[in-house]
Amino acid sequence: MRWPLIYQVTLPLTLWTLVTVFALSFLNLWYAQVETGEEIEARLAAINEQLTEVRFPLSQPVLEQIEGLTGTELAVTDNRGKLIRTTTEITTDELSSLLQDDNLGVVDLAEVINLAGVSYFHSTTTSRFSGSGDVTVHLLFPKANYDRRVAQSFWPLMLLGLVAVGPMLLVATVLAVRITRPIARLQKQVGTIAEGDFIELPPGKTNDELRDLSLAINQMSQQLQRYETKVRTMERAQVLGQIGAGFSHQIRNAMTGGQMALGLHRLDCSIPDCESLQVAQRQMAMVEHMVQSMLRLGRKQGLDRRTISISQLIDATVMMVEPQAHHHGVTIHQQIDFPSQATMHADMVLLQTCLMNLLLNGMEAVIGAHASHVSENKQAAESGGLAIEATPHDGEQSITIRVCDEGMGPPAEIADQLFEPLVTTKPEGTGLGLPVVREIVELHGGTIEWYRVEGKTCFQITLPRRVK
Repeated sequence: MRWPLIYQVTLPLTLWTLVTVFALSFLNLWYAQVETGEEIEARLAAINEQLTEVRFPLSQPVLEQIEGLTGTELAVTDNRGKLIRTTTEITTDELSSLLQDDNLGVVDLAEVINLAGVSYFHSTTTSRFSGSGDVTVHLLFPKANYDRRVAQSFWPLMLLGLVAVGPMLLVATVLAVRITRPIARLQKQVGTIAEGDFIELPPGKTNDELRDLSLAINQMSQQLQRYETKVRTMERAQVLGQIGAGFSHQIRNAMTGGQMALGLHRLDCSIPDCESLQVAQRQMAMVEHMVQSMLRLGRKQGLDRRTISISQLIDATVMMVEPQAHHHGVTIHQQIDFPSQATMHADMVLLQTCLMNLLLNGMEAVIGAHASHVSENKQAAESGGLAIEATPHDGEQSITIRVCDEGMGPPAEIADQLFEPLVTTKPEGTGLGLPVVREIVELHGGTIEWYRVEGKTCFQITLPRRVK
């Protein structure tokens, strides 16, 4: 059975309050009974003592005066049991019940008699008239006075306690709602997160445990969103890598035939150092590097580290993309701040693949910016430039390779996800180039970052020159 939290808070508090009210009320009732009883006994005992010592006749006016002062009815009988005078009406049958109490001077509240439908506490004493014999004086204290005194002590406290239950229940309900409402909101949020909608709710203003719980759920939502994105990306990358590996096998077969045809043509060509053949061979090499990129996405490969020339690395990479750059009117500027004999320990093929990806991306950015400029100004303009430079870093222990283009830069919506697989805004893009670049750089123990400066987009790679 469901037991809502609001009931778990309000009902025990209400029950405990009622128990406390009743307990205190009945404790006060008992105390009032004891205190009032002692007071009445003391009053009757004092009257008994005074009546025993008086030496004047107990006339009717005297009895009425005593009754007015003490609130006690009096009846006087002689030694034969005859009623002499009284302040209240007493029948013959009722008189016999008075005479049955022979405990003179004893005050006992257990002694209750009924006279004319009224209950009295009864006590007797003796008194002597001047010159007469002893008489018996019956003291009759109305039990109603006792009950009224006790009720005045019991009911006000009881009613006050019962009235206080209402506000207490209201306050408990408000407090319970204040607790349960945020919990219900967090429960709904958790359900939404479980359905895949990683929303975040603002935490409460009060710095309490519920606010801490809300912040923890928001943090969990962020982590789950990152994990889901990472898992989905890895799944897509794995599938694409498997597909790419299959296509790469077919492409390699076709390339092998193309390279053999180029080799046979070179043997038959009468033009020595034919530039067209060199361009074709470089383009075939570029395709080979693209195939290597697809293969890297599908499986991890070890590095074939060798001592390579930094100048040769940059020159060979630029030569592979120069035909395409020349076709689109893009100029590639090189700057190598190393001696020609400077070397580094790395995988030549993978680094060429890495730098070629960056150069091709930069070229596309320059071409896109040029097309936008022509469209806006309705006139032709020269394409922007593309630069690659290699400079020493950390006292020549490392090398920084920077590729900068004069394009418009990546869109803001993907600026923080450039190196994630499948993130691209190009109509024909796959979103695989930069993830492969980052993977190659990290395999070499380096780092890669990008930034905008002076209207240029720069990708900066930092690599150690020697393996530690």
